[in-house]
Amino acid sequence: MRTIFFIAICFATIVTAAYAQNNVSPYSSIGVGDIEKGYFDRSSGLGGAGLALSGGRFLYNSNPAAYSFLDDRYFHLETSARYKNINYSGKAISTTSNNQSADLQIKKLTAAIKLKPYWGFSVGLLPFSNSNYSFYSLKTVQGSGSFVDAYNEGTGNLSQFYIANSFKLRKNLSIGLQVNYFFGQLQRTETLYNTITDSGLVTINTQTLNNPQFKLGIQYKPLINKNLRLSIGATGSLQTKLRSTEMLNIKYGGSTLYNNDTYSTGYYTLPVMAGAGIAAIYKEKITITADYHFQNWSDISKSGLSYRLVNSNKIAGGIEYSKKLEFTDNYTNQKIKFERIFYQLGGFYSNSYLQVYGKQLTDYGITMGIGLNSMRNTMGIIAGLELGTRGTTTGSLIKENYTQFNVTLCYRDIWFTSKKRYN
Repeated sequence: MRTIFFIAICFATIVTAAYAQNNVSPYSSIGVGDIEKGYFDRSSGLGGAGLALSGGRFLYNSNPAAYSFLDDRYFHLETSARYKNINYSGKAISTTSNNQSADLQIKKLTAAIKLKPYWGFSVGLLPFSNSNYSFYSLKTVQGSGSFVDAYNEGTGNLSQFYIANSFKLRKNLSIGLQVNYFFGQLQRTETLYNTITDSGLVTINTQTLNNPQFKLGIQYKPLINKNLRLSIGATGSLQTKLRSTEMLNIKYGGSTLYNNDTYSTGYYTLPVMAGAGIAAIYKEKITITADYHFQNWSDISKSGLSYRLVNSNKIAGGIEYSKKLEFTDNYTNQKIKFERIFYQLGGFYSNSYLQVYGKQLTDYGITMGIGLNSMRNTMGIIAGLELGTRGTTTGSLIKENYTQFNVTLCYRDIWFTSKKRYN
């Protein structure tokens, strides 16, 4: 009954959040939009550093090798929601009345089970990128040297449905293979106005993207001594060609001038992506971790009048304190540790894959997190706060100062066994 109730909450949240996507960013008009930098899991309060982390009770989605370290005989469900508020500044912001936006979205729905003591399996839906923008600009009329007013707006997103398998090769060594199926649609609308009539020339370009991607992961967790354990993790994926189909619709004064559902077909290439992380766990209480991510966008050779795609780098890290309670199992007479609560503090710094007017966009900030496990049932909750800055006000660009709050609901229960465990 609790499982059905939790799933009902997940889908109700999805339906509710679908009507509240209001964050805008002019930078999301480029490429596939704003690429999500986190996985909305337990690593959120650690600056997003989770490549070397795994656990028995929570899902770490950045490295598919982590699923084999989940507790045996349990299945896990997690769903996350995010509230984000952005404050904009720069010369391009015309008034103080339109310098903020707020947004509430569901960000993931994931599940995992241990099929065998050495075999973990996970499936879920995660965000990859989001496009949502609206702004006015001047556009040159070719051959005339004159300009017309243009209104640009766009919406859409790219999501990834994944299936992951993770296998323990040895007690402290695990590998994972994840198949991501990317799918989504980006719509870009341009309206050109003239001084003669009230009608505008509206051009609507709708791009549909889809195709699979393969991601490999590995984790190694050597025990240094009875108090200290290290953990090393890495992931990687090769270039991925997404099948692209563009539809073009041109209207003027309410009449359709041109309509073509297959105006352009081809591929949009995602780059080679790689990451590595390291963590030190002391007495199963204190965890210090750090990650490095790299995306080789410069090999894609995509550019426009004011931008080009460049290599992206990110470093992230944090520290976590976990408070555990110890008690004795009445059936096995063994001591069991139960994690009651944990606290996190972290930070990150990244160079975006976008270079606009010769300036590569940066994104940096601090994160805080807290998690709580219920002793009365199998529910858990993770809450995270992120304060960050992206962009700059120099060169007529826009700076985005944002506050982000994440909540992840976690549920787990016994998977096909007659025995009951409560840890």
